[in-house]
Amino acid sequence: MIKERRSIGNKVWMIVLQILFMGYALSLIYPFIWMFINSLKSNAEFFQDIWSLPENWLWGNYVEAWSAAHIGKYFFNSVWMTAIGTFTSVMFAAMPAYVLAKYKFKGSSIIYGLAIIGFLIPTIGTFGPWYLLMQNLNLFNPLGVMLGYAGGIGFNMIILYSFFKGISWEYAEAAFMDGAGHFRVFAQIMMPLARGGVVAVCTFAVIGIWNDYFQPFILLQNSSQYTIAVGLANLVEIQKYSADYTVLFAAMWIAVLPVLVMYLILQEKLISGFTMGGIKG
Repeated sequence: MIKERRSIGNKVWMIVLQILFMGYALSLIYPFIWMFINSLKSNAEFFQDIWSLPENWLWGNYVEAWSAAHIGKYFFNSVWMTAIGTFTSVMFAAMPAYVLAKYKFKGSSIIYGLAIIGFLIPTIGTFGPWYLLMQNLNLFNPLGVMLGYAGGIGFNMIILYSFFKGISWEYAEAAFMDGAGHFRVFAQIMMPLARGGVVAVCTFAVIGIWNDYFQPFILLQNSSQYTIAVGLANLVEIQKYSADYTVLFAAMWIAVLPVLVMYLILQEKLISGFTMGGIKG
C-alpha cells in the first residue's frame, strides 16, 4: 500500500515537473514566435493589433531589412569575422590545452591555474588594459576584433584540456614510431579523437562571436565594417524615431536564424560532447 502511494506520488510529481518545464520552454520560445508573426505584418496592422495573425503575409519586410536597412552587409561581415574568429580562438586554445594535458614539465600546473583565473575574471575587469593595448597597436579594425576573440581562450582551453586528458597516449606513441612529428600527432590524431570537445567549443565560439556587441562596437570605427550585432543595435535606435517595427522584427529574425539553425543541427553532438568530456575529465 505504501509503495503504491509512493508510486502515485512520484507520477504526480513527474507530471507537475513536466508541466513546469513545458511552461518554461514555452516562455522562451513564444517571444520568437510573436516576433516572427509581427515581422510579416504591415506597420499599420501591427499597431492596430499586436496579437493578431497577419492579414497579408508581407515577406517584403525581410527584403527591406536585408537591403534598405543594410542588414545583408552586416550579416556577411559577421559571417567572415565569425568564421576566422572561431578558427583562431579554437586553435589558440587547442594547442596549449594539448601540451598541458599530454606533456609534463615544470610550471604546467601553474599555467593551467592561470588559465582558469583568466576565465573567471569578468571582461569589464580587463577593459582598461585591453583598450590601451588595442590603441597602442592601432588595432581599431576587424583584425583587432578577431585577435580579441583569439585571446579569449580560457573557457575553450579548459574544455579541450579535459578531452585531451582522456585520450590514451598510446596513439601518439604509435604515430611517433611511424615517423610522425609532434604537430602531426596533434593535428591528425589528437584533434580528430577530441572532436566532441572541438564541436562543443566551436559551437559556443560561433554563438559568442556572432552575438558579441562589445568588441565590434569599440573597435570598428567604420560603419561599413559593422557586424550584425552592432548594426542591429543601431537599427533599434533608428526605429525609436521612425517606428517601423515590422522591418526591425524581420532584421532580428535574420540575425537570430543562423545561430538557431546551427544549434538545432548540432545540439545532440554538443550535449554528447560535454557528457564525454565530463566523464573523461
